[in-house]
Amino acid sequence: MERACYGRPMTGSSGKPKKRQRGEIETLPSGSLRVRVYAGVDALSGKRNYLVETVPAGPKAAAEADKVRRRLVHQVDERRNPRTKATVNQLMDRYLELLDVEETTLDRYEQTIRVHIRPLLGHLPLAKLDGETLDNHQAILRRCRAHCDGRPFVEHAVDGPHECSEKCRPHVCRPLATSTIRKVHFCLSGALARAVRWRWITVNPLDQAEPPRGGRSDPNPPTADQAAAILNAAFPDVMWGCLLWLAMTTGARRGELCAMRWDLLDLDRAVLTIRSSIAQQGTRTWEKDTKTHQQRRIALDNNTVSLLRTYRQECEENAAAVGGALEPGSRLFSADINHPGGRQSRGE
Repeated sequence: MERACYGRPMTGSSGKPKKRQRGEIETLPSGSLRVRVYAGVDALSGKRNYLVETVPAGPKAAAEADKVRRRLVHQVDERRNPRTKATVNQLMDRYLELLDVEETTLDRYEQTIRVHIRPLLGHLPLAKLDGETLDNHQAILRRCRAHCDGRPFVEHAVDGPHECSEKCRPHVCRPLATSTIRKVHFCLSGALARAVRWRWITVNPLDQAEPPRGGRSDPNPPTADQAAAILNAAFPDVMWGCLLWLAMTTGARRGELCAMRWDLLDLDRAVLTIRSSIAQQGTRTWEKDTKTHQQRRIALDNNTVSLLRTYRQECEENAAAVGGALEPGSRLFSADINHPGGRQSRGE
């Protein structure tokens, strides 16, 4: 294997040394040329990092390899001399500040970033991020969700000085779920894409990292006999039984079931309209768009229509028993017969 090094000073015809060039080009047994440029020490592993690219063999391979070498050197210089000295933590702060998502989604993003990005990458300048650093970060998450370094330690039940009890146990590594690793990758992808757009960095290091593998869905719904047993156990409480029945027959999400209103249920046409969902954070609830931000209409079978007619009649009788009437805009599944169906602000 032949190697042409570009790291030594060269002299021209005048005898003066030429400008030092960086990188090296190796000739592989196949005739292709491999270009390597030193890109510094990896921030997590401490290993030397190189940008590598291969140029196919051909009459213009040498010229093309030199162009590749100059481009890789330029990438390294851009990362070492960014427009800003911002750290990953500062980028995440700005990213969350400008992110336009539902409040519950924002909470999940904040938790993912706080637990799995800030502790490992937060202190690093954006210029230090590269493909190998991000691959190492993902490897740590796959190895242990507690980000341990593999050394044994005890997980204490309480902080501070104390006498250990049976609740203080040796740590056992458990890998982070693939779905959560994908959430981490998604947060990094969104933040780094904005950093490139804002010209905080000129190269997105995530483009050089390996994306996490896709999650494999493995649903395990109840069998017909199990579903029947669940409904039989629930139906002494008609409201609870009807809620479970609609969940099984329509596939509606929990928040969508809670948001269903009588004026969106047309029993004569056997159609149920889903327009919104109920969100919850702590003890506070509010109405919001569906997860897909779209409404949909669901055709109901005869058994479901008959069941809902009986349920509505019972709700009307309960309302009359306390001197009231069932309001059209009230919820299907609410202990308050006049619970408003209109949208509430998040502060309510």
